[in-house]
Amino acid sequence: MAAKRRGKTESGEKTRWPPETRHAPTSSDVARCAGVSRATVSYVLNNVPDCRVGQETWARVRAAADELGYTPHAVARSLRVGHSDLVLVPLSAVPSGPILDAYYDTLAARLRELGYTVIFHADRSARGVEAARSWATLRPVGIMVEAERLTRPALDLLRAAGTRAILATGWPPSKLVPTLVVDHASIGAAAAEHLVSSGHRHLAVVVPRERRLMQLGLARLRGVQQVAAAHGLQADRVDLAYDEREGAELAAGWRQTRPTAVFTYNDDYAMLLMRSLLDAGLAIPEDIALVGADDLPLCTLLRPRLTSVHLEAAAQAPAVAETLHAMIQGQMPDMPAIELLRPRIVARESG
Repeated sequence: MAAKRRGKTESGEKTRWPPETRHAPTSSDVARCAGVSRATVSYVLNNVPDCRVGQETWARVRAAADELGYTPHAVARSLRVGHSDLVLVPLSAVPSGPILDAYYDTLAARLRELGYTVIFHADRSARGVEAARSWATLRPVGIMVEAERLTRPALDLLRAAGTRAILATGWPPSKLVPTLVVDHASIGAAAAEHLVSSGHRHLAVVVPRERRLMQLGLARLRGVQQVAAAHGLQADRVDLAYDEREGAELAAGWRQTRPTAVFTYNDDYAMLLMRSLLDAGLAIPEDIALVGADDLPLCTLLRPRLTSVHLEAAAQAPAVAETLHAMIQGQMPDMPAIELLRPRIVARESG
């Protein structure tokens, strides 16, 4: 056995390496320190109402817990009672941004108000039984996850582990569990309706080359094409990486023949394309009109100011939290069609 290394602190006191550690204090330690039973400790630390524990005893238990640095073992408690207060939210494969961040913040705040602990799971790609095994180890009482990551065996595994409520997000709705509607085609449709009503007859739509964005780009393209087809108009697909060189090449190709308006997928791509078009000597909106999506603060800082599709996800988060809470409580509500994005156009100078 390797010998423990010794050293000295700045004060000359001898130390051991690795450092010796105390075991985490348990409810039994709190009971001994306070001179009460473990049952009394459980009543106090779990805030059990009508447990007939006197105020003096209550204060003594709390003081002992604070002195020892006691914190409850959430996993052990969930194993003991068969479920936890944990709501698990596996992060989406879509890159995070201000809209998604605001939605998650509001969702977590409302769930905490309802008495849950919220954990965001960092694995963005696992799906099916593989994902369910990982999620189930945490014994969540509820879970919210993209519909495409769920399978029937995965649901069976989660339910066997004590998960009471499983709420999917995405489009199309899951046939297995209640689903929150996130229809990205509606974003493209909102942009197209605005451009068509402004008199444009030849539209183009940016589809990002980035793997994690391409599927969303295709969904938004579909929304534009549906509106264009209804009016007998043309809507071209334009694949574009978020790259200045590609943007410059695209703009150069549009000096001769070009669409009259472009839906740029989002505001970031609009900023890239705006810079490329202006560098190529094309005027916005006189030569090409641009419409982005997300309605980020940068829209009012660009020149010309950017027309964008505003998305309001955070406002729907409390209703989502309350729906999940009702499912956990055993109330299977008729799922309302909660549209998380609710797109609307904000018209500015670019188109």
